[in-house]
This record gives sequence, C-alpha cells and structure tokens, in this order.
Amino acid sequence: MSYEQVSADGKANGNAKGNARILVHPPDGLPYKAVATYLDNCRKGLQPLKDGIERLDYDFVRVYGHRMKGCGAAYGFPELTETGASLEQAAKAGNAQEIRRCAAVLEAHLESFEVVEA
Repeated sequence: MSYEQVSADGKANGNAKGNARILVHPPDGLPYKAVATYLDNCRKGLQPLKDGIERLDYDFVRVYGHRMKGCGAAYGFPELTETGASLEQAAKAGNAQEIRRCAAVLEAHLESFEVVEA
C-alpha cells in the first residue's frame, strides 16, 4: 500500500490536520474495489462502535478492536492495525477514557483515507 498526503486545497504533501486527505494506492494484486469497500465498511462500523462505547460494553469494543487489528493488517493499513490493538487493550483494561481516545483516532484515520485507482 502506498500513500500520498494531500492538503485540503489539493496540494501534495499537505499536513494531516483539518480536511487533509491521504490518498491510498492499493498494491498490485489488491483490487481498488476491495480496498474501497473495506474502508466504507469500516466507516459504517463506527456507529456501532460508538454505541458500544456509550453502553460501556467492553466486550463488544474489545472484539471490534481485535477485528480492526486483524483486518487492518490484512488490507495493509498499519494505522488501523495499531489503533485496533490499542482499542482492544483499552477495552480489556476497562479504560473508558483510552477507548474514547482510540475511537477518535480511528475515526480521524478513516475520514482521511481516500482510495484511488492506479
């Protein structure tokens, strides 16, 4: 997976703050559609995660983090893998503050990724 950071005004090498985007170029052998669908499904999964956090359902959050860790690795997104692992550990520890922080980081990552065809 290769990335290209673009600022809100469309210039390459912008910073990741504000409305900056990270253009994701899938590697050979991994179809654009598969990566785009994966990220769309991750974005759709944010609301159930937020609901689980609201309910303090640590088991749900732990499983969600575990899945994010594994799928992020399978699709080549180390940021999602690391955040998923942190979310899983925070849920195991019952650390609501860290869970909320991880969820915010995860949401920021997912909002910044934009898959582009080669």
